Amino acid sequence: MITRDMIVPPPKGTDLICRHIAGSSFEDLSEENLELFKLRLFDMIGCIFGGACVEEDQFFADLFMKWGGTPEAPLFARKGRLPLNNAVMMNCLLARANDYGSMLYHIFGDRVASHYGESLIPLGLTLADVFETSGKEFVTSNIVAEDAIGRILYTLPKRFPTDMLLGSSICTALASRYYKLSPEQTKVALSYAATNTSDPANAYYDYCQEFKYWNAENARMAIMACEIAKGGQWDGMEDPFFGHLGLITNQIKPTGELPALYEKAFEGLGDIYFTECSFKRGPGGIPTTAASECGTLLNEKLTDIYGKVDPDAISRVRVLSSIKRKYYYDLEFPRRNHSNALFSYRFAAVCSLLHHRRKVADIQTKAIRNDPRLIELVDNATMESYDNETEAIKLIVEMKDGSSYEQECNYLLMDEAPSKELLLEKFWDQFNAFGKLPRSVGEKILDCTDKIETLSDMRELTSLLVL
Repeated sequence: MITRDMIVPPPKGTDLICRHIAGSSFEDLSEENLELFKLRLFDMIGCIFGGACVEEDQFFADLFMKWGGTPEAPLFARKGRLPLNNAVMMNCLLARANDYGSMLYHIFGDRVASHYGESLIPLGLTLADVFETSGKEFVTSNIVAEDAIGRILYTLPKRFPTDMLLGSSICTALASRYYKLSPEQTKVALSYAATNTSDPANAYYDYCQEFKYWNAENARMAIMACEIAKGGQWDGMEDPFFGHLGLITNQIKPTGELPALYEKAFEGLGDIYFTECSFKRGPGGIPTTAASECGTLLNEKLTDIYGKVDPDAISRVRVLSSIKRKYYYDLEFPRRNHSNALFSYRFAAVCSLLHHRRKVADIQTKAIRNDPRLIELVDNATMESYDNETEAIKLIVEMKDGSSYEQECNYLLMDEAPSKELLLEKFWDQFNAFGKLPRSVGEKILDCTDKIETLSDMRELTSLLVL
C-alpha cells in the first residue's frame, strides 16, 4: 500500500506541481517539445475552422452574441469579441466539434488517453490574444499545463474515463500562467477546478453533444477558478487532488490510500515535459482509425478493378473486430447525423469506402442525409467478431457480381503519427471546407505556427483566425 508517509506525501506533491506550473520557463523545454507543439498547433487551428462547419453548433455562438457583454476576447472563425469566459467556451467547442484533434500521452512508457489539446490550444490562443502574450510564453504555458496535470492523470489506476475529470484542472493550470498566479494562488485555483468537473463519458453511447461541451465548460471553469484565486478572498484546499477526499484519492478504495504510481509521477519533474503526442487521421473517435483505413484501402482496390467505387454495385459491407471489449463504436447508426457518425465503426468504414477518406464535409448531418445510398450501406452493414492474435479490424465488401474483397488493419494504427504532409492536407481540407478566408490567410497561419517561438505578440497569429 502506498501511504502518506512517503518522500513527497500530500500536500507536498501538489505543492511541487503548483511550483512547477508557476515557475517553468521556455528554456526548460526540449527541442522535441517545441517541434511537436508546432505540428499540434496548426493541426488544432485547422480543427477550429473545421468545427465552424458544424451546423448544429451555430446556435451556441448566436446565443453568446445575443447576450453580449464586454468585447474583450476574440471569437475564432467568426466576427466580433465577447467576454473572456464566453469566448473561450466557443473557441474550445469549435476545436472539439468534429472530434478531430490530437490526443494521447505517452508517460513513462504508458499510453494514456486524453482530450486536453482541444481545450488547451484554443484556450491558450484566446488568452494569448487578450493578455498580449509572446509566442514563447504561449508555447510554455500549454506544455507546462499538459505536463503537470498529465503527471496527476498518470497516477490513476483506471485512467479512462476518469481522465475527463481532470479537464477543468488542466485548463486552470494553463490559465494560471496568464493570470501570473503564484504557486499558492495556483493551488487555490486548482481547488475550484478540481471540484467542479464535467464528465462526458455517457455522451458517447448516446451520441449526445455533451462530449464537446465538456471542452467548452472546462475552459469557462478555468477562467472562473483563476478569477477566484486572483480575488484573494476565498481559501483553497490543502490538496484538491490527493487530500483525504481529493479528486484522485476519492477514486481509490479504501479511502486513505494513494495511487501506486503516486511517487513516480514526480520523477523528472522540471526536466521531462510530457504532452499529447498522437494525431487523428480522420474526424471521429480515434478507435475508428483502423476501420476508416480499411475503407480507404478498399476504395483504392475497387477503383483499380472497376474504375470507380459505385455504391449501387455493392451488395453488403461487413465490419469485423477482434477487439474483445465492447464499445459505443460497435453500435448501429440510429440517428444518422454528425455526432452519430463520429463514433461508429460502420460509418467510418463505409464513408471511407465511398469517399476514399473521411473529410469534414462528408460527416456533416446534411451531407449524410443527402446520401441515401451511404445511409443504406451503413444501416445494412454488419458488426461481427473474429479471431486475430492482435487487436484488428477487418472490412469485407461483397459485390453484386458475386466477388468479395477484404482488408485488415491493426487497431494500433491509431498510435502511428501521420506525416507532416498528411497533417497539412488535413489542415487545408478543413480550412477550405470553412471557405470564408482566402488561401493567403491559411498560408500566413502556417508560417506563424512554424516560427511561433519568435512572435513577440501572439496577436500576429490570432488576428488571422477571425473574420
